[in-house]
Amino acid sequence: MNSDWVRRKAIGESPAWRGKLRELVEAAHFTSAPVLLMGESGTGKELAARLIHELDPRPAKAALQVLDCTTIVPELSGSEFFGHERGAFTGAIAQREGAFALANGGTLFLDEIGELPMPMQAQLLRVIQEGTFKRVGGNNWLRTEFRLVCATNRDLEEQVRRGSFRGDLYFRIASLVHTLPPLRDRTEDILPLAQHFMREFRPDEDPPELDEATKDYLVSHQYTGNVRELRQRVARLMHGYVGGGLLSAGHIPKDERRSPDDAFSDWQGSALEGIVRRAIALGTGLKDIGRIVEDLAVSIADADGNLQRAAQMLGVTDRSLQLRRASRRQGEFPEGARPH
Repeated sequence: MNSDWVRRKAIGESPAWRGKLRELVEAAHFTSAPVLLMGESGTGKELAARLIHELDPRPAKAALQVLDCTTIVPELSGSEFFGHERGAFTGAIAQREGAFALANGGTLFLDEIGELPMPMQAQLLRVIQEGTFKRVGGNNWLRTEFRLVCATNRDLEEQVRRGSFRGDLYFRIASLVHTLPPLRDRTEDILPLAQHFMREFRPDEDPPELDEATKDYLVSHQYTGNVRELRQRVARLMHGYVGGGLLSAGHIPKDERRSPDDAFSDWQGSALEGIVRRAIALGTGLKDIGRIVEDLAVSIADADGNLQRAAQMLGVTDRSLQLRRASRRQGEFPEGARPH
């Protein structure tokens, strides 16, 4: 099992990612069943397919073959999958091997399979079931055996109900279904992923240290494009970094700098969630989060020193605020006297 490959490529320690990674490792190493990878765009479905291939225990397996179904021209789809003989059509000046032949003994990864035209779905199903095919323009049946991994960001079950995806093909490719978590569910992984991408962009240098403003810039973003968008954001940071010191807020592109008031426009909604997620991602514990929020609320309410009005605003007693003031001077609350 190529555990070194997993450590180098499958970056992240969040529970959501580690749990899914464990499932993928088990699927790769202990089964040979077709795998369907679900998830939003940019969540790392091709990385997961490569992981499955790398951890496949078959000896001397062939290379992983990747075919993006969104780029297939319908008129040439037969050649892409089946290959063709010389002279099979205008421009076929030499024999060509298709994806089915190249993947023989290895893994075939069909990305965005939900985009595959219906006629090609029928032909794919036949090859999966029978393990044989003919090149375009050929007369001989050729055998192929490969592990199939498919990926999509579409709801294939809904497409089956609408009649735009074959139900029999869906059940053949979905023996094992794994949905990859979006980046918003694994914010703890944003900074480690950023470090990984910085190493990719400058492999001959140690990744620069990030100041707190730059960490906040990376962690606070919503990332509708998930890990792919994070990589692009890191690329923009590194483009303006000449090296030799902190990667700081000054390297953040001007059009992406946040207004100081943005994070507080809707404190009970996504803004508050984003602040708490950033705190957790930066290693702040629950006790410290609670203490910081309490202290901030008291500081705001008690800004003018009017103890009674501050207590009324916060819904606590005067006595509790007196104890809190005393705790600030002492550095901690008296035993058994923490205000409620």
